[in-house]
Amino acid sequence: MSDPIAWAVEGRERLLTYVRRRIRESEQAEDIVQEAIMRVIEQERKQVIEQPLAYAFRVADSVIHNRGRRNAEDGGPVDPDIACAMPLSDEILDYRQRFDRFQAALARLPTQRRTVFIERHLEGKSRQQIADEMGLSVEAVKKHLVRAMVDLDGCIDDLPVRGGGRHD
Repeated sequence: MSDPIAWAVEGRERLLTYVRRRIRESEQAEDIVQEAIMRVIEQERKQVIEQPLAYAFRVADSVIHNRGRRNAEDGGPVDPDIACAMPLSDEILDYRQRFDRFQAALARLPTQRRTVFIERHLEGKSRQQIADEMGLSVEAVKKHLVRAMVDLDGCIDDLPVRGGGRHD
């Protein structure tokens, strides 16, 4: 499909039928479908979605769930056997995509800078331990950490990564 929202036009009726089957009050189905489509369109502006209609079905589930949760808050306590503590599918997708962007930005760091960052922030080593293991001064370790933070700034927020060029 060449039109970025052609999937919405072509799949809208299928999505509407799906939503109507999932909710008790079918007059809300149109609103749920519109909200789901808008969320997918907004997400498509940020990144490529391979199967936007399939994603729209998952987003519709999320919208239904959120509305049910809001209604339950208004109407009394939620039955703990029904409530699910798992994150919603669009939250999981967002997390995975942010994690992928972080990994890609981390891989672009110069080797020594990346190693210092990983040992400090992921392995929890002290600056002194890192300096001793890598044969660096503590000041050099601090500089690598600051530069890594600058290079990684914004990498998970759909912003261009500053720096990030290889300087090995």
